[in-house]
Amino acid sequence: MKHFFAIVFIVFFNSSFSQELFPNTEPASTMPKGVLGIRAILEDYKEFSQSRNQFSLRLMYGITSRWSFYAQPMVSNHHGDLLPLGFLTHTHVGNSTIFNAANIYGLQYPYTFSGIYFYSKYRLLNFDGDDRHFRVSVYGEYAYSKVAHDEAEPDLQGDNGGYGAGVILTGLKGRLAVSFTGGFIIPNSYSESRTEPYYGSYIFQTSLNYGNAIKYDLSFGYLLYPSKYESYDQSNINTYMEFIGRSYGAASVTQNGEKAEIKSPALQAGNYVEVRPGIQKIFNSNARLDLSVGLNLINRSWSHFTPLFMIGWQRYFFSLPKKTSRRPIIE
Repeated sequence: MKHFFAIVFIVFFNSSFSQELFPNTEPASTMPKGVLGIRAILEDYKEFSQSRNQFSLRLMYGITSRWSFYAQPMVSNHHGDLLPLGFLTHTHVGNSTIFNAANIYGLQYPYTFSGIYFYSKYRLLNFDGDDRHFRVSVYGEYAYSKVAHDEAEPDLQGDNGGYGAGVILTGLKGRLAVSFTGGFIIPNSYSESRTEPYYGSYIFQTSLNYGNAIKYDLSFGYLLYPSKYESYDQSNINTYMEFIGRSYGAASVTQNGEKAEIKSPALQAGNYVEVRPGIQKIFNSNARLDLSVGLNLINRSWSHFTPLFMIGWQRYFFSLPKKTSRRPIIE
């Protein structure tokens, strides 16, 4: 019987609350217990003449009806195994080292494993009514990554190791869903030892501490079609407008024990808001296709260029008990 209710929940959720299945942010709603979801995500942007891509495969599972867990390995060509040579270049003015990472963009990198991201969400409160609800969840995130990220802004989904946490508030009324996510990111530092050809056998030991970050995301979703449900096989079409906000501190760089003075804007403190319009189609109340594009609204991110294109495909799978001679598959 519990498997029957899980399936009913998924069908009901995707049909009635589909407009809060945001392409770029998480709603406060959680997955039903015992249901597995798989989501493939491809992101693409142009960094000067170089195309940057990241492919992520997100595995999602409902531990309980209120608690969901995700694991997401990632592959990208965003960074190399070591910091680029242009990043390590510096000049001396008096007793100060001037660190200007001017030649770090548009370089060619191979596709490599960029890390694995873990996400856990727990729904604290829900208030449901006719054609409306309000939900509150808390989340925690952790990432393992060893790539040579070369900007101050941390990103746990592909660029940095570290951890974060926050709260999600999602409300739905009729065809409109609104969600806010507020949280923080504490990234791990990065260090390496290497020689530069120009300096012969001289060893550079570089430590890079990234800035801590605050996230503030606001998402709107609206159900375009259908105007009235006639069957669960009907497709849903939703449109989205998401605002992705970040504020982060400056990076600090130490090379061979000497702290560098930062001149590059990519390594200084910053903040920005991107707008990401998107559209989504849901098939048979169980699979969805997402398309969105990210554009600068206030300032800009230095960890990626815009426009930032995203395409995602997601599907749920149900775990059913084996059939026996005495009991039916679904109770």
